[in-house]
Amino acid sequence: MASISQSLRSVLERAQKQDSLGKLINEALVLIESVIDILGEQAVAISFNGGKDCTVLLHIYAAVLYARHTPSLPSHLLPKPSPSITIPPLPSHTPQEPLIPQPTLPPSLPACTPPPITPPTTHPSPHTPHPHSTHHHPPPHLPYPPIRSIYITAPNPFAELDTFVISSTKLYGLDLYRFGGGMKAALEDWLGCGGGRGVKSVLVGTRQGDPNDACAPAVDIIAPTDPSWPQFIRVHPILHWTYSDVWQFLLELQVPYCVLYDQGYTSLGSTTNTLPNPLLKNESVVGGWEPAHRPKNVPEGIEKAVYAKRRDTWDNSNHTVAS
Repeated sequence: MASISQSLRSVLERAQKQDSLGKLINEALVLIESVIDILGEQAVAISFNGGKDCTVLLHIYAAVLYARHTPSLPSHLLPKPSPSITIPPLPSHTPQEPLIPQPTLPPSLPACTPPPITPPTTHPSPHTPHPHSTHHHPPPHLPYPPIRSIYITAPNPFAELDTFVISSTKLYGLDLYRFGGGMKAALEDWLGCGGGRGVKSVLVGTRQGDPNDACAPAVDIIAPTDPSWPQFIRVHPILHWTYSDVWQFLLELQVPYCVLYDQGYTSLGSTTNTLPNPLLKNESVVGGWEPAHRPKNVPEGIEKAVYAKRRDTWDNSNHTVAS
């Protein structure tokens, strides 16, 4: 990949093309810019778990922030907020102060508690906010402030996925909080430790075409969480992208992605319930598996592999999948 700054600029340039992908990118840029314009940068965060969909979303989000903090960019590349995009109000009783953190699961359960990871490329916070979290705040190297983000791991996460998430922390400048123990509990803990203080909206990489997300067909582009959940506005900038759109974006713009997608996996979850996609088995290639982006004319059903039952939704699921 080119330098991260040049790569983010390439996203803004690609959005100027009037083909299908260019229009999808532009719509996502405008949506994110509109949400930031209404709420402010510090009130917006991203849910990032290293999957292909949220990798696309993170790259686009970083491009928006890059545009907002790079005065030398020509005006035609700057995403413009749309007056037609509005944000529904959160309930007036939404707590503004962080909750007192309460461990949601015994630390003795390794399947739910993220293993410690402290690579030399990041700087863990000297004050661990919660026993189920690992906070990485890399030194700034981009024009925008650190991106507020939360990483909710699946039980028994792939080591390769963890490695990719942490490398992305450095590449994009993420202020990352990492939790296990279920999605709802992780969001509560994120608020409780102060990591989510002031966040009103979270960008989520849900796609309607994802067969592993049972609730995606019914979700709106902008929607509040359910009343029983921590109160955020969920924003889904790539909701209408297809599997092929995702891979066209990643490959054409040379965006780094998790290495497991080159080993036959088309969607990622727990090591105990996720297998390579049998449709990509090929004994004639090195390793025996085709990468997830092949064949070129990918049928939309190809990403559904062999899983135990699991869903990635902010409404009623307690587990995550990195699609």
